[in-house]
Amino acid sequence: MYRIRNFSLSILTLIALGLLSYSSLYCGKESSYALFSFKGSDGATPKGTMTLVDSTLYGYTSAGGKYGKGVIFKLNKSGTDFKAVYDFSDGTDNATGNEPHHDAMYFYKDHLYGAALYGGEKNNGVIFRINPDGSGYLPVHVFNGSDTDGAQPHSGIIVLNDVLYGLTAEGGIEKKGTLYRMNPDGSDFSVLYSFSKGTGHNPHGRLTIGSDDSTLFGITRTGGTDKLGAIFSINLRDTSYKVLHNFSKGNQNGHTAQHGYLVRVDNYLYGMTYSGGKKDKGIIFGINEDGSDFKILHSFDDEIGNVNDGHSPYGSLCYSNGFLYGTTRKGGAMDEGTVFRITPSGKYYEILFSFDKSSSGAYPIDNVILNNNGKEIYVFGQVGGEFDHSGKQQFGTINGIKID
Repeated sequence: MYRIRNFSLSILTLIALGLLSYSSLYCGKESSYALFSFKGSDGATPKGTMTLVDSTLYGYTSAGGKYGKGVIFKLNKSGTDFKAVYDFSDGTDNATGNEPHHDAMYFYKDHLYGAALYGGEKNNGVIFRINPDGSGYLPVHVFNGSDTDGAQPHSGIIVLNDVLYGLTAEGGIEKKGTLYRMNPDGSDFSVLYSFSKGTGHNPHGRLTIGSDDSTLFGITRTGGTDKLGAIFSINLRDTSYKVLHNFSKGNQNGHTAQHGYLVRVDNYLYGMTYSGGKKDKGIIFGINEDGSDFKILHSFDDEIGNVNDGHSPYGSLCYSNGFLYGTTRKGGAMDEGTVFRITPSGKYYEILFSFDKSSSGAYPIDNVILNNNGKEIYVFGQVGGEFDHSGKQQFGTINGIKID
């Protein structure tokens, strides 16, 4: 069963005519509303996922700010009290890092932990922590790209039993990426696994904790038997690595998970690929923790009536109240991306929102998050939104979407 929601074009028309302001778009009855448009000086090009702590959204942008290298910001979930609490600085030898990309910061013991893709030793990136008010910024690990270290962390960390675990896209023995661990203060850093061509490499997503609390799961962007990426697990008891599924070409498989990770519901894992499926526009898939029962739940750009399906997803899924939620970079009414939801069985798929560059922004490449009540979604538009003070540039947006 497919369902498409078309959001009122009359609202967009009123905005274009200047009869309705951006801040008044949400009036209590609408299903979507704009929370904030970046202006460059306060951030630009958001390429991550937000973190909700109590009633405050935290996130970062990959560009903009005082030095053009991104900011960490906070914003009330109602759209008020935006503040850039930290500006990443310039210089590849800057140990504090810069240009954070993808995934969300992780809130743990009163600190936010995140990854800066660049900066640090030889521009290999850092893992940092910061207080929610923007004070106390500290790089807890600076990557050096050696055989015993990683480089280019495209995603942040997870915490299991007071230990931080994460992935880098490069570094390690074969320079194909690493899976590492360390203490929250950065001590006792070690590489548990160095990725290689044959078993998958270049991971861009976060790790997922298994149902036994001793196995971690993830996706590589490339490598594997067909060089199109793989789903893997690593057992923390003995650091044994296992390929659960190799992606391949053809309409019965997916390939190239750009920045995604797996979400676990009971003993089953769900994820997306950028390509593959019926029309080579990406898929939503599921697989058991033991690697069995791989199946395609949805092939993007499928036939779903008169409204365009989404396609080419970069990000990951999240689960709430019986639905998996996610974004696509392209497709939808304006071919500028969508927010969708699907049941874990794959039988019910619904487009909740189509991006429009002029109002909500466009081309989301990361993930949605949901309010604790499961009734509101928060998501970036990577570009678009209101023009800056010069009236010439658009730097991206934060959006809210109400759901049934």
